[in-house]
Amino acid sequence: MILKLLGKISRNWKAKLVSLIIASIFYVNLQNSKVLIKTINVPVDYPKLSGNLNYSKNPEKTIPIRVEGLKDVVNYYSQFMKAVIDPEDVQLGVTEVPIKKIVGVPSGVKVTKLKKTVPVEIESRGLKVVPLEVVFEGAPPANFEKLTQIVSPQKITLSGKPQDLEKITKVILPEISLMDKKEPFAKTVRIPELPKGVSVLGSRDVTVNVNIIPLSYKTGEQTAAGIPIVCSGSDVRLDAELSEEQVAIRYFSLKPIRSAQILTGITAQVPCNYIFDPVKNKIIPELQPQVAKVRIIKSKDLKGIEILQISPEKIEIRYKVKEQQNPDSDPTDDGTGMDGPGNVPSDRS
Repeated sequence: MILKLLGKISRNWKAKLVSLIIASIFYVNLQNSKVLIKTINVPVDYPKLSGNLNYSKNPEKTIPIRVEGLKDVVNYYSQFMKAVIDPEDVQLGVTEVPIKKIVGVPSGVKVTKLKKTVPVEIESRGLKVVPLEVVFEGAPPANFEKLTQIVSPQKITLSGKPQDLEKITKVILPEISLMDKKEPFAKTVRIPELPKGVSVLGSRDVTVNVNIIPLSYKTGEQTAAGIPIVCSGSDVRLDAELSEEQVAIRYFSLKPIRSAQILTGITAQVPCNYIFDPVKNKIIPELQPQVAKVRIIKSKDLKGIEILQISPEKIEIRYKVKEQQNPDSDPTDDGTGMDGPGNVPSDRS
């Protein structure tokens, strides 16, 4: 029985051997056709920088790697792979940061990094708060005049290299035309382009409220709008945000008074008396917003007028800690540019 079986196997053994070799070659080729080896570029995941550190130049976005594995697996998972660097390896100045690992690689896929490091340049950036300045073009028609303007925000925070920030003391806004303006108006302008390397923190849009009034003298009961509200006694380490920036008043006068006299001789004040505790690192009191009553301050020339109504009578005040302190600022200044109420001859709340 065994001899018969061996006889059958040995019969035409050369042809059978050739067939086996050919089948083996086809099998190997089939298996190899399922394996893919290719080079791809994967994105580099850079850590976020804290404090005043910044990437001074755009670092390389991708690095090349070689991947090897089953074709379908490699093609699908390649889109999820990315290179990761350790935040502790990122230092101030120019350094070659090592690529620590490639994430998103499934089991069964081999990855070879074709680039071991990426050049990274980190610089220290400063912050500076500067005022905004409004420039007007032309003039209102005859018998009208521009009295006051309110810029919101009044100051902006710039970020950049300390040597670049030193050169900037203010930012001048685009010109605003006063031609044919006979009544108060508001205009939104955009902060112009700044020197290269200097950027604005926050929105670049600025609102300018301009008060246009007629040149007239009146007696009796009248109203005046557009009186700016200022803080008194504010902590220089805090920024106070007012829910309203202007008030309107109703007043009575026996003698003729120009509208301009009212708007230049009257100030609306609110007490901004929250403070910042550096030991506890918090604003005191903690309850916000503060509800404050508006107080009207009159100059000597307006002593004879009677304030009948203030609108609004109360406003809300929210506080936040300033991002950077100005070492040249006077800690006794309340930021209003005015004397305290005790130095004003007459007032009425």
